[in-house]
Amino acid sequence: MRRISTMLLVFFVFGASALRAEFSYTRTTRVTGGSLLNMSRFIPGGGGIKEPQTHTVAVKGAKMVTYDKDTAMVIDADAETMTQIDFKKKQYSVITFAEMKQAILALRQQMEQMQAQLKAQGQELPAINPLDSFKVSVNDTGQTKQISGLDTKNYVVTMEINSPPGAPPNLLTSKSTMDSWVTPKLPGYDEVSQFGLKLASKMSDFMPDMGNLGMSRPDIAKSANEMSKEMAKMSGIPVYETFTMRAVQPAGPSVPSLGDAAKEGAKQGAEEGTRDAVRSRLGRLGGLGGLGRKSDDPPKSTQQAPKEVTWQEVTLLEQVTELTNLSSTVDASKFEVPAGFKQVENEMKKLANRKQ
Repeated sequence: MRRISTMLLVFFVFGASALRAEFSYTRTTRVTGGSLLNMSRFIPGGGGIKEPQTHTVAVKGAKMVTYDKDTAMVIDADAETMTQIDFKKKQYSVITFAEMKQAILALRQQMEQMQAQLKAQGQELPAINPLDSFKVSVNDTGQTKQISGLDTKNYVVTMEINSPPGAPPNLLTSKSTMDSWVTPKLPGYDEVSQFGLKLASKMSDFMPDMGNLGMSRPDIAKSANEMSKEMAKMSGIPVYETFTMRAVQPAGPSVPSLGDAAKEGAKQGAEEGTRDAVRSRLGRLGGLGGLGRKSDDPPKSTQQAPKEVTWQEVTLLEQVTELTNLSSTVDASKFEVPAGFKQVENEMKKLANRKQ
């Protein structure tokens, strides 16, 4: 699903504005702070969060490729195909625009059938507006500066998540921010806009219809329109962004931070593993007078009267995304499948055909 989502995101975001001129650029994202970064030290395999995530977007004629060291996705607007390449597995898959349309319609039909079955069984899902708890606001700070020779303007996007129903009355609202330095122009973008609109028109017949959505779920359509209008206040291309994800946790000297909790959990897990190993060995020796046997005495109650909880805001994650390596020439080989790679079935088609 993550790969399918990436395909759609790149196609409908980049495909609508960057598919004719010849140019390339690189986006690099680095995690620079937050409790999740501290926790990663005590999670097996968590060290990968510290590694910069880099991908390059290159456009040549009617083709666009988005790639990193592990994968690539090539869109050919003239041939109306999307090719996903996996460099590690040395394999690739292809889906045409027509096949994508069929897959999306099949997935919609599967969802409608599932909803009809639930309704017939009296288990219809409640009509919840997933956007109702979100609030997005864009602030033009008026600040300007040059970044990599580009004139940029500063916007701060604030995303608030309201407390769910039944939450404590004093629970703080969770806020995250995106501090963006945006340039109004980027080499190559002016020349490709018209072609991007033409490409978008090819996909319009199976993209989500806001008119139908407004008739079936006017609450969701209203929320989506409000968010879209607010985001339209920020025009241009982000060159340098700082994303800060925040959350709330109980406050007080006795409440450990997320990083301390992870460290203590890892330590406790190691200690319990040692104790279990000792008990296992003693058990094989018959207990040695009770030493390896668990006590039958019931645990003493440590329940205390509940206390009023106060909350504090904490930073879960801070990351920086930077646009670099702007170039007016691209490597044509990046648009081709490497020799010897095996073709496999596209994941989106596989998912759509799963219950056919």
